[in-house]
Amino acid sequence: MRRWAIAAGLFAVIALIAFPQGWLLWQLYSARNELSSGNAPLAIPRLQHAINYAPQSAEAHYRLAVAQRRAGHLDQVLKPLESAQQLGWNKEDIERQTLLSIAQNGEIDSVNSRIKSIMGRGASDEAAEEIYEALSIGFLKTYRLKEAWDCLNFWSEWKPKAIFPKYWRADICRRIDNPTAEEQEYREILAIDPRYLNARSRLAEVLKDSNRIEAAAREFELGLVQAPNRPDLLIGAAECERRLGNVNKAIPLLQHVMTLNLSTVERATALSHQGQIEADAGRWIDAIGNLEKAVQLDPAEASIWFALSQAYSSSGELQKSQEALERSKQVRSQRERVEEIARILVDRPGNADLRYEAGKIFMDMGMKEDGAAWLQTVLQMQPNHPQAREALETYLHDREVGSSGQSK
Repeated sequence: MRRWAIAAGLFAVIALIAFPQGWLLWQLYSARNELSSGNAPLAIPRLQHAINYAPQSAEAHYRLAVAQRRAGHLDQVLKPLESAQQLGWNKEDIERQTLLSIAQNGEIDSVNSRIKSIMGRGASDEAAEEIYEALSIGFLKTYRLKEAWDCLNFWSEWKPKAIFPKYWRADICRRIDNPTAEEQEYREILAIDPRYLNARSRLAEVLKDSNRIEAAAREFELGLVQAPNRPDLLIGAAECERRLGNVNKAIPLLQHVMTLNLSTVERATALSHQGQIEADAGRWIDAIGNLEKAVQLDPAEASIWFALSQAYSSSGELQKSQEALERSKQVRSQRERVEEIARILVDRPGNADLRYEAGKIFMDMGMKEDGAAWLQTVLQMQPNHPQAREALETYLHDREVGSSGQSK
């Protein structure tokens, strides 16, 4: 009995000593798995918990910098990277992440020779995939689509089972309005990993946009089995059920999604579908109320303006109907012009004036952040472009004024 007590005591002491270190190792292991699976946003909280528990862990700080970069939070990379460096993390890794942050921001030409030097020295597979990823995102961010496509093709040939080059090739197909090729990329991804929800959701959208509603509904349903609270899946499933005439199924989906934390666009889309269900039932006042809220949230969506025009017309408000219809046509024309510009830029990526035109269109549509992103690519191509510089300065000034006004 005494021996059992001694053994139990020793086990308890060992557990107390080993468990904290084991917990830290588990968090780091899980974060590395999330990163390797492309789920950088899920790795961030794990790594933040690890740092709170073990602030002297160089690896935790380094992995957090990687996760922030891969999640697109480029302004949150420097601090953990500096901490990792101070704690003695490998200098080559620190240098690579610094260069990749710059490349991912679209400033590829300023670091390209140094990145090529890293590849020439013989980068590990993990480092090489990080490089291809950052370069691809940087090219996509600046609409250098041909260079992005070439980079993604090379990556995919090297790693045929890699999901991300296929997903970003699909993104290029979406930008240049090639839904057939886009659909094929998503199907190849799902053949590799049927649980990759982003591809499932985007495939369902492609099917829905091509009026294959029953097929789209099946894809949304499969996605909701995995993620029953994911807004884009709920909204897409609700639209499919509405268009199939299954209003009794669409309504609870929309009611559910409206209880979640939604982006502005997601909320606008959900309100639009609610409005269209009400319009189909002849409840014009309720329909118009929801559709007006929707266009206020997302004035750059032509389909919502069109639905509002129809609701106004059915309720006898013909002048408002005509105005909403004209707005729908204008927004559709603007979006088609941006798509046309994107296709032209495949062969003429250095055309700063076309980039400025796209930025101006987005600004006029009220999509200020998208417009600013386009204007920044103008200045990367032509730093002294006067109209782009002026428009970007105005945007930044207005944003600063707006922020200071809200803080008061």
